[in-house]
Amino acid sequence: MELRPIAASDQDLLTSLEEQEDVWEFIGALPLSTADQGLPLFAVLDGQTSVGIAGLVPSRALGGDDFEVLCAMKAEAQTRGLAKQACKLVMAWAFDTAKLERVIACIDEGNEPARTIATKLGMKEMGTAPPRRTVYVKYRDERRETP
Repeated sequence: MELRPIAASDQDLLTSLEEQEDVWEFIGALPLSTADQGLPLFAVLDGQTSVGIAGLVPSRALGGDDFEVLCAMKAEAQTRGLAKQACKLVMAWAFDTAKLERVIACIDEGNEPARTIATKLGMKEMGTAPPRRTVYVKYRDERRETP
C-alpha cells in the first residue's frame, strides 16, 4: 500500500466515495485539495488500484489551527486494514515532513471503526466537539502505536 498526491484525474474516485453512504454520513463532500494550506491529500493505492483517499484538512475543533486526519475508503477496502495503514502514513508525513506538533481526529460517536483506528494509532481522547464528535489527538513526541 502506498500514497500519492491526489490529482484532478482522481475526480471519479472522489465521486464514488461521496456516493458511498458511510462516507457521506461521516465526512460529507470531499475536498479535491488542501494545497492552499500547503498540505496535499493523497490517493490510497493498493497495488495500482486507488481504493480511497487520506490526508490532513484544517480543523478548529480544539480552538487552534490544527490539522485533522481525513480518511475515506471504498467499501471493498474497508475490512483489510488499509485505512489504518493510510492514517499511519499520513501521520508520519505530518510529523516528519510537515513538522506538525500534533494531529487530531474528530470522530462521530457512531463511527466505531474510526475510533478503533485512532486508538490503535496511539491517539488519545481530548474532548468533544459538536455535533456529537469525540476529538482525538496525537503529539509528535508520542510516536508509539498500540498493537
